[in-house]
Amino acid sequence: MKILYLINYAGKAGTEKYVENLVRIFTGAGHECHFAYCVPGELSEKMAAMRIPSLRLELGRSGALSAPRRLAAYCAGHGIEVIHAQYPRENIIALLSLRHNPAPRVVYTNHLTIRSGLRWRLLNRIFTPRDHRIIAVCREGRDIMVQNGVCPERIEVIYNGVEPSRSRVRDTAARTGLGVSEDDFMLTILARYAPEKGLDFLLDSLARLRELTDEPFRCVICGDGEGYEAIAAKKQSLGLGGVVVQAGFRRDTADILRASDLYLNTSSCNEAMSFAILEAMNAGLPLVVTDVGGNRDLAETNTVCGRVVPYGDTEGFARAILEIMEDGALRERLGAAAGRKIDEEFDLNKLAWDVFRAYQ
Repeated sequence: MKILYLINYAGKAGTEKYVENLVRIFTGAGHECHFAYCVPGELSEKMAAMRIPSLRLELGRSGALSAPRRLAAYCAGHGIEVIHAQYPRENIIALLSLRHNPAPRVVYTNHLTIRSGLRWRLLNRIFTPRDHRIIAVCREGRDIMVQNGVCPERIEVIYNGVEPSRSRVRDTAARTGLGVSEDDFMLTILARYAPEKGLDFLLDSLARLRELTDEPFRCVICGDGEGYEAIAAKKQSLGLGGVVVQAGFRRDTADILRASDLYLNTSSCNEAMSFAILEAMNAGLPLVVTDVGGNRDLAETNTVCGRVVPYGDTEGFARAILEIMEDGALRERLGAAAGRKIDEEFDLNKLAWDVFRAYQ
């Protein structure tokens, strides 16, 4: 099968990981993958390194007319059978391209849990009945899409996944470079410094946790973004300078997760199905997460491997961390459940082929 993946920003977040995984798996199985994007970044570099044929398009307003025509011409010239669009804008561009070349089937994955305004609800009602399939990556995502006017008959829930780890043995070697001692209880969060990631809430919760316990702990934040300095200032104002480690963007997150004791997610919104949480579970880490998007599916549905707390409840979040920090048997049980849940429910090698069936 010939599949083209369409995305606006070819960066380094979870959606880009989703596309990268599918391209790698399907290319390895003998299918022909292509890539179209607007803003270059880490993903477009990876596609080039993998020698995936690529097309750069203008997907903003200035390209509203030209992008569908160029996409249609590319698909016709390369015999593309499926256009897999990421996000609403890309989906509209893909569907408009069918006016010029009706051959491809359009499959659309929405990675966000955002309630749309009237304009997008109307657009969704007009366009999404023409999609071949629409993929929601969590149950809440499906519900929100329906509220946003997306055609419910086209929606299928297919979770994100990761390749199960062959070994989930803890390895504390990465602590040395982070300034975390063997005696510290190590909390980790992989997050961009963006408002929706809730890092202000994280610091407030950690300040409360420090009031609740004398046990030494450190929280490592891996990520970058515009809010980095604001969080640095706030941690100092809360007296958390010796507690919070701002590790910046890292490529060794797998090693950092293996060195950790507990994984946190403090998102306030827009969190559909977090790859970072999946990777933490794959490392055998218990979770404390906010109740947004697919977080409850990961931490509690079917198999319990962590605690879910409403966003903004600093007391509840701090006490959920403390419960797992103080109870080694509970921590071990939840961590084992996290790894087992990846093996049984979130194995990328199985879920990718569920996506492939949606193409047919």
